[in-house]
Amino acid sequence: MNDPTDNPPPRRLLLATDMTARCDRPLDRAKQLALEWRADLTVLVVQEGPSTPEEVSAWLDGGNTGHAFAPAARAELAEEFAGTGLVPALQVLDGDVTDAILDAAATFTDALVVIGASTHAPVQEIILGSTAARLAQELAHPLLVVRQRARGSYGRILVANDFSAASRRALDTAIRLFPGRPVTLLHVLEEGADAAPVMPADAMREVQEKSERFLERCPLALAERARIRIAAGHGLVTEALTRHVVEEGIGLVVLGVHRQSAVARVFIGSKSEDLMQQLPCDVLLVRALDGREDGGDDG
Repeated sequence: MNDPTDNPPPRRLLLATDMTARCDRPLDRAKQLALEWRADLTVLVVQEGPSTPEEVSAWLDGGNTGHAFAPAARAELAEEFAGTGLVPALQVLDGDVTDAILDAAATFTDALVVIGASTHAPVQEIILGSTAARLAQELAHPLLVVRQRARGSYGRILVANDFSAASRRALDTAIRLFPGRPVTLLHVLEEGADAAPVMPADAMREVQEKSERFLERCPLALAERARIRIAAGHGLVTEALTRHVVEEGIGLVVLGVHRQSAVARVFIGSKSEDLMQQLPCDVLLVRALDGREDGGDDG
């Protein structure tokens, strides 16, 4: 990693939303990031069927239901972004929500995808269920899952570290997207629920040394390395990370995702998906590059 101008933030954000009040938080965060990064914003609405009288009429006439929805949505977006200098593009698609997000994202070479809620699915299902789980596995771009209100730029950022290529890419993404912000690199020494309340000193020292070696293999500029703080936890991973988020006031957790086969996900599950459901803050999921799926690199 070199000068931030050599690694600019994404040129476009893709927000998947249903334009209802329950999607205000993802919309506000997408607006904040687009203005901070001076990036273009595309608002994607996926319709799985007609839901208003106008859309039903258009559907019965054999027309595109998106045509009935689009004018009102554009007017709402124009009012929402008035005075910001940002004019979002609106894209209305029919069909499966996940497929539509993947198809729309594939048209952009450099983007961040922000999750909203679908028209008919409960918020928990779209944000924390099968849609996000599948996107995390198949989406080439980083995926931001928004929980909290956007009260400004992300301040404190945490990157979960298992010493793998996925964690290295997560750290690289955090450094690239949020220059100047303090970053905590946290490794959790996984133990059972009956783990001692205090991490043994020798275990703490080992994690510190392994984390230092991990950072040595990351091409960090001196200024970038200076803002990374190494931290360690122990016990159940989800509980340890959640505790750290609450105690340290973390606004964003960045997780590297190891791509797995569908069969593997059925049998062993995914820590990233568990964390996505439990963490109280926003979560940025970054998939490991194909061919760089090592499970651990603690040299």
